[in-house]
Amino acid sequence: MHKFFCNYNILTQKYELTNMSGFKNPTTIQAENTLLPEIKRDIQMLYENIVLIKEEEKDEARLNLLDETELMISNLYYSLFATPLDLIDEKTTTKASLKVCLTLIGNLLKAINIPEYSRLCQLIQNNINSLIA
Repeated sequence: MHKFFCNYNILTQKYELTNMSGFKNPTTIQAENTLLPEIKRDIQMLYENIVLIKEEEKDEARLNLLDETELMISNLYYSLFATPLDLIDEKTTTKASLKVCLTLIGNLLKAINIPEYSRLCQLIQNNINSLIA
């Protein structure tokens, strides 16, 4: 895993993942211990939802956009955590929706303040928005 830091953003009044180091105090360490698992969970859930949506899609252009989105999600996860995503469970029957995906990617955009990763999140969000429209 890469070296990331957790800093408090005064403007949003939330902790976020950043590549700039700050002072380490017990509060920051605790926030870091909860922020990274949240980011990991949100990316995994986003991936699972996109895969489920892709399985039900018939339109070739939308399938290509979903493939591209799935690849970007996988790249984001791997670049942050240096491990591959967990494959979706065959038993999963949850109804996936693009609205849930938008919520998840919105959470990631709030939590990640590293330009290259934020840009990738923004591209994923743009793809999801174009699938909704």
